Amino acid sequence: PRASTASLTGHALRWQLLLVMSRFIPVGQKRLTNVTVVRYKRCGKRFEVACYKNTVIAWRNKIETDIDEVLHAHTIYENVDKGVLARREDLLEAFGTDDEDVICVEILNKGEFQVSEQERQMQLESLTKDVASRVADMCLNPQTQLPYPLATIDRYMRETLHFAPNASRSAKQQALQVVKQLQASGAIPIVRAKMHLRLLVPTK
Repeated sequence: PRASTASLTGHALRWQLLLVMSRFIPVGQKRLTNVTVVRYKRCGKRFEVACYKNTVIAWRNKIETDIDEVLHAHTIYENVDKGVLARREDLLEAFGTDDEDVICVEILNKGEFQVSEQERQMQLESLTKDVASRVADMCLNPQTQLPYPLATIDRYMRETLHFAPNASRSAKQQALQVVKQLQASGAIPIVRAKMHLRLLVPTK
């Protein structure tokens, strides 16, 4: 009987301890870990959304179009790290709405975030492919008058030019530079394709 009573007393004490501890968990907080945080300042206040790792750049490049694959939740935070949710009155003041779906999209598109090494590599690889694609579209082999395959341009960029993409310059600017460098290297015969215009004159 004593053992049974001691067991019951211990069980009751544990529940009492849990109840006391729960009183110290701040209301309106939700903690998340292992996420990418996108921060956006507006009207002097900070708003944040929590995203899955390596998804924000894909969203902005329109590679990922399903927002549910990007956001942990359609929730606006004042501080993700501390788990503090944004106040409704702050959302209304800053965005003119408390529709968190609408606000999440704006924060995703305009906010700032720290890029992980994996995301940075994905971004640079995507930029390299974009530059190679533009070069292939604007140039041809003067001997055959045919464009080069994308894979051929990509190989010469990497192996001959040792191309290193610059995230601060547009793909078009870098493509024009690559064309000049390929021409100067003499690695392959390459010229800019001539633009053909067709004018339609209405008959009277």
